[in-house]
Formats: sequence, structure tokens, C-alpha cells
Amino acid sequence: MEGDPHRVLEGMAIAGYAVGASVGYIYCRGEYYLSMYRLKKAIEAAEAQNLLGDNIQGSGFSFKIQVQTGGGSYVCGEETALIEVHPGRAGQPEGETALPRPGRRLV
Repeated sequence: MEGDPHRVLEGMAIAGYAVGASVGYIYCRGEYYLSMYRLKKAIEAAEAQNLLGDNIQGSGFSFKIQVQTGGGSYVCGEETALIEVHPGRAGQPEGETALPRPGRRLV
């Protein structure tokens, strides 16, 4: 992410197109300032060139990427903890299952 954040963004946009997503999220631990800075600058540059955002290059496909920061913890690698971090809550796993509950929404 620090060396070439555009590769990460391009890969996310391709994956988003493949699965029909319109938003992608990157979780970045709060102490990785350089990664966050470079990712945000790369997102701004891609949006300015219409490589991210609404109606990318007139294709009808829209995809936005949001950098989500958190306090940083090994537990945030567990998927239900990562889902909790998205709306700004503490990254704590839910119960005993490693899978999110059916019908669970990020937003």
C-alpha cells in the first residue's frame, strides 16, 4: 500500500466490477500514517482522472473506495470484528462463530 497504492485500488475496482459492488473498504491500522496518506492521495488522483467514482470512464460502472482507520489490534483480522470497526465501533468479535450472521449489513 505504501509502495504502489494504485495497484491496490485497481485490484479493488476490478474485483468490485466482477462481483457487482459499488463501494470498497480498506481497513488500515491507525499507526500506519504513511499508508493512509498514500492511499488517500491515490484515491483522490484516481477520482480526478475518473478511474474511481461515479460512471468510471463513461462505462456505467461506479465504484468508490473508503479508507477505514481503527485502533489496530490482531482481533480486527477476524471478520465480525472487522465489520464492527466499519461504523466506528470497537473491533470486538461477536460470539463464537467466525462467520457473520445472515442478513448482517455493513451500513
